[in-house]
Amino acid sequence: MSNPFAPPGPQPQSPQGPYAQPAQAQFPPPVPQGMYGGGGPMWAPQPFASAPRRGNGLAITAIVLSGLALLSVFAMAAFIFVGPGGSGGWVLSGQVTVIDKGVTDVALQDSLVVAIEDDGGSVDELECPPHSQVGQGLVTVCHGSVDGWDWTGVVVFEDDKGTFIVTEY
Repeated sequence: MSNPFAPPGPQPQSPQGPYAQPAQAQFPPPVPQGMYGGGGPMWAPQPFASAPRRGNGLAITAIVLSGLALLSVFAMAAFIFVGPGGSGGWVLSGQVTVIDKGVTDVALQDSLVVAIEDDGGSVDELECPPHSQVGQGLVTVCHGSVDGWDWTGVVVFEDDKGTFIVTEY
């Protein structure tokens, strides 16, 4: 019985017998002749394409990431030295008028408002003790609301002339 899907022409016959060897395959396979009237082959073997060229993508990625890491180190250093701990920030200073080795709440509140607003804050409300002693190392605590947040300021007087620093919490 002939194969209806085989190309036209004589078909190879398999040898008969229990120990028959398969036919040797031809390499490269024969090139079929054109079936639609062309005299040339339908396809011709192509030479191997050259190996893909290794790109520089990994090296470029490493350089870009190294640059970003270096920039982030510079940004953190700038934040540490220029940011909140540098000029302005958590510790404010000011001066208040001293009367009889002390200061009234209104005078201290006014000086604190000036110091906070010079630092860029907005004082909503501020309350200090009615009378505070002034002298080197003496401390008083004021409470209030700054920029909409609860605010506590520890006022430390540096001398008996009314110079003070405020640590904000």
